[in-house]
Amino acid sequence: MINWAHVHLMLTHIPVIGVEAILAFLLVGIIRKSNEIEWASLQLFVALALLSIVVYLTGSPANHQVRDLPGFSRSVIHRHSTAADFAFWSLEVLGALSLCALYRFRKEAAVPPRIITLLLVIGVVVTLLMVWTANLGGKIRHPEIGARNTTQRVSNVSYI
Repeated sequence: MINWAHVHLMLTHIPVIGVEAILAFLLVGIIRKSNEIEWASLQLFVALALLSIVVYLTGSPANHQVRDLPGFSRSVIHRHSTAADFAFWSLEVLGALSLCALYRFRKEAAVPPRIITLLLVIGVVVTLLMVWTANLGGKIRHPEIGARNTTQRVSNVSYI
């Protein structure tokens, strides 16, 4: 049965992997000097920022679902939640700045290199924040999404 914690865990991979993939795409655009790839990268940053709103909004229901279950540390969940706030809002800033650049330079052949470089640097910071948040989230144990009987015995296993 799928619950909020499960939905949150499934969706959290979108911004973590997404920002890294878009950064790689942007780097390809910079290296190839392709304005089209740079424009597409900025558009993807905007789309990822919008998608991340849904991911962020699943965090609170997931927290409420598991925080009082035995074996869960409220402090671990709180650290993850605090990191998620920083990561989320940083990604939203990246998306907003990307949208502003797309709008501001919509009639020009390219977004100026200094703006692209700034967005690249912000993207690296967002990546680091996402990885930090994911690492903290990984420290929360998640039996609520596992098999119903987690105390099954392992038999016929030999350790060499």
